[in-house]
Amino acid sequence: MSYDRSEPVVSPALSGVHHLVLLLVAIGSLLAAIMWLSIPTAVALIVAGSLAITLCLVWGVPWERLEADLLSGIQAMLIPILILICVGMMVGVWMLSGTIPAMVTLGLELLTPALFLVVACLSCSLMSVMAGTSWGTLSTIGVALMGVAAGLDIPLAWAAGAIVTGTFFGDKLSPLSDTTVMASAVCEVNIVTHIRHMLYSTLPAYLIALGVYAWLGSSISGTQDDTPAQTALLVDTLHQVFSTNVITFLPPVVVFICILLKKPVLPSFAVGIVCGALIALLLQGASLSTIGQAMNGGYSSSTGVEMVDSMLSRGGLQSMMSTVAVLIAAAVLGAPFKSAGTLDAAIILLNKRQAGRRQVLGSAMGLHSLAFLLTGSYYVTFALLGPLLRPLVANSGTPTKNLSRILEDTGTTLSPLIPWGVTGAFTAATLGVSTADFLVYAILCYGAIAFSLFYVVSGIGLGHKTRDSK
Repeated sequence: MSYDRSEPVVSPALSGVHHLVLLLVAIGSLLAAIMWLSIPTAVALIVAGSLAITLCLVWGVPWERLEADLLSGIQAMLIPILILICVGMMVGVWMLSGTIPAMVTLGLELLTPALFLVVACLSCSLMSVMAGTSWGTLSTIGVALMGVAAGLDIPLAWAAGAIVTGTFFGDKLSPLSDTTVMASAVCEVNIVTHIRHMLYSTLPAYLIALGVYAWLGSSISGTQDDTPAQTALLVDTLHQVFSTNVITFLPPVVVFICILLKKPVLPSFAVGIVCGALIALLLQGASLSTIGQAMNGGYSSSTGVEMVDSMLSRGGLQSMMSTVAVLIAAAVLGAPFKSAGTLDAAIILLNKRQAGRRQVLGSAMGLHSLAFLLTGSYYVTFALLGPLLRPLVANSGTPTKNLSRILEDTGTTLSPLIPWGVTGAFTAATLGVSTADFLVYAILCYGAIAFSLFYVVSGIGLGHKTRDSK
């Protein structure tokens, strides 16, 4: 093929004006496609990438160089794509095995009025960590918890804030989350290293949030020991459909033990899939055909209870294909910037200014926050700014795990607070509470950003490139 050559194809030296035009065209076309034309993210990325490639060809960049860089970018996304495929299969099997339903049931059975906010936050955290999805958590257990809050006369803004905090804590730290996979991928950081480093900003904000929820819960007057009918129906139905004993908790325990032992991610997930499949086969009475269907298309529930069916019907390999398309499209967008030498030009400019790691990381926080406020989509900002900022951060002598954490702090946890963004609009509509009402109580969402900024300014916890290249 044309990219298989013994000597590299050299691109012409482009001026700063060329690089600026390339950036403006790519960013402008992305904003127009997503914000004004409502074009899907993957298509918008490909369109923007195609326009950038066209400009490169006009300016004399050889197609062979563009093709080679495109292939290199797609190859770099291969492992994240395989992880996403495993995640989809795992979620489907864990639904079928009763693992995720057991986690949800446990959280619901612990509900009491005084501890509602704390337990709601913890329950959403558990489900989001296990399923790796914020939207799925919000639209299932989140909806149920809002109904419980109404029955217990708990302010809905308080409940929504606790649910959002728990949901995005789990989504942010779950190895099953597509945002976690993508942020680590575009920064070329090991996913386990990425998750551990995010604890610096995420865990303190989360603990503060739990403390505030406990204080708010203590102010709730009256006691009510009866489980609301809505929650009782949900729990009873789950018990009828699944055998939710302690064995169903085995798959996630095994996976997280593997991760804690620093085993490779793909084999760890494979063990989790096999473990879940065995439990589905032996405990839930599922056939091999049903297990295979759950791995491919996800688990399909037909209990007759709409809330339960909505909660259980998810997962599967096919559910991850749209995110896979985004990763491939991100490689298309990144190729022309690499071929044109835009990243190298940015590094040279930063070196001329002798910017230190605090300045680089601070600029990364500001730039990504602004881009996210404009687009409301972390898929776009991760794909565009991750590869662009990665070499700048590395060149400043700072491990790139700081960049991957910044992307999530100013992207994943910020997303429910942007009412015009996709996730923000979905969150407000699903929970039935406006963003302005629950914003103050979604403590994690702005707390993580505050702690992340503190580390950048103080230099605490940033690490050193010489000791930790990631």
